[in-house]
Amino acid sequence: MTGPLGSIRTTATVAMWLIGLAGVAVLALLVNLAVRQRRTEYGVLLGLGEKKWKLVAQQALEIAAVALLAVGLGALLAPGLTQSAGQSLLGREAAAAQREIDAWEPPAPGSTGIDEGASPGDRPVDGAEPVDRITVALDPADLAVVGGAGLGIALPATAIPAASVLSLSPRTILTKGK
Repeated sequence: MTGPLGSIRTTATVAMWLIGLAGVAVLALLVNLAVRQRRTEYGVLLGLGEKKWKLVAQQALEIAAVALLAVGLGALLAPGLTQSAGQSLLGREAAAAQREIDAWEPPAPGSTGIDEGASPGDRPVDGAEPVDRITVALDPADLAVVGGAGLGIALPATAIPAASVLSLSPRTILTKGK
């Protein structure tokens, strides 16, 4: 049973990285759009004497608040969803393993079984039951890693577009409009 679990782990890891990279791209584009839509607001605030770092900090705080809400919802929903998905995947693997055990026949007497794709040593272990139950748990340390990674993605995705808009002078922002 460890072979299928190993392949599931590899697939899940690759999927996690792909989803993370896609998330970075989508988040950066959404934040860029939000910052550019608030360009006039930033121009007015800068014209009134607001510090540029405070505007970037405000944007970062807004993103951090949304990220905190997302991590909280994820912490509530993830254990149940992953438990059911893991149980479904493992149930299929256990059923396949049980079918193999039930269908196993020893090679004919006097035959090595190699011709039929079987070996006398391939006999299932007597009394061994396939693993058919899995328990998924979300540790606080894992949640902290996910939250940290989310903030590590969100803060630069906020600062880079904000810095591009804030590099302009208030006069340029207000006269050129959108």
